[in-house]
Amino acid sequence: MIAFVNGRLVPASEAFVSSFDFGFLYGVGLFETFRTWNGKLFAFERHLKRLEFDLMALGWQLPFGTEMLANWTKETVKANRQFLFEGCDLRLRITVTPGIFDHQKGWWDLKTSEPTVVIHATPLPPNFDQKNDLGWQAIFAPWRRPKEFPLWKFKATNYFANVLARQHAKSQGADEAIWLNSEGNLTEGTATNLFVICNGELITPPPDEGLLAGVMRSLVIETADELGLKVCEKPLPIEILNELEEAFVTNAVMGVVPLTKIEGRVLDSKTLTMQIRYAILAKAQNWGTDVLG
Repeated sequence: MIAFVNGRLVPASEAFVSSFDFGFLYGVGLFETFRTWNGKLFAFERHLKRLEFDLMALGWQLPFGTEMLANWTKETVKANRQFLFEGCDLRLRITVTPGIFDHQKGWWDLKTSEPTVVIHATPLPPNFDQKNDLGWQAIFAPWRRPKEFPLWKFKATNYFANVLARQHAKSQGADEAIWLNSEGNLTEGTATNLFVICNGELITPPPDEGLLAGVMRSLVIETADELGLKVCEKPLPIEILNELEEAFVTNAVMGVVPLTKIEGRVLDSKTLTMQIRYAILAKAQNWGTDVLG
């Protein structure tokens, strides 16, 4: 595998950053994860736009624009094209940190002249999408998150809480952990957004419940509208489990994945979920950007 680190393509085994980097010392950084679908990048511009928006919101100044990030990402895909030729799609991740910590400044001063940029490309298993057709099981994370905490709305590299929650899910035989906020409402998974279907209504929590509005989440809302399905954004109290007909989780690598069980509640139906899943897959395969062409 070939990675991109601060202007250079290098073997993944040599993809190093400084131990004085803000990301290493303080977990300060932003990232975007996405993938190729049949060798094409899908919704790539949306990921770059969100990254740019988050950088501006946090007051970081990049000495280059997202067009340069786009070019570097495409170079990374091309450098790993052997996996595409072998029938494997690629998971891509762009990570940006403020760069090297300046000991003459405070550790809270994130303004640097040279940010760190790393782009990883790793092959997905050939059966990745077929396996996700089968669905996931989810449980609740054992801790609640304050909905007002500002970090949830950024795609930040500080993932320790999510790692602990996913570890808990795996230890219980589940695939994903769903976070409850401080008011006891369902919000999102450790790396996914959540949608439920109750009484024929497609519902997802709004961002102000304390969650990150993912790129795939927005694509699902748009696709559902095209299918004649209106998505309602409103809080999901824990009691809604008793009314669930279907549920699914989304992210930019998996697309749409049905939940077959959530917190012990078995969900036999996934008809509407799979309709949306296949519509997203069709878009990804037909509207993606051919990097190699």
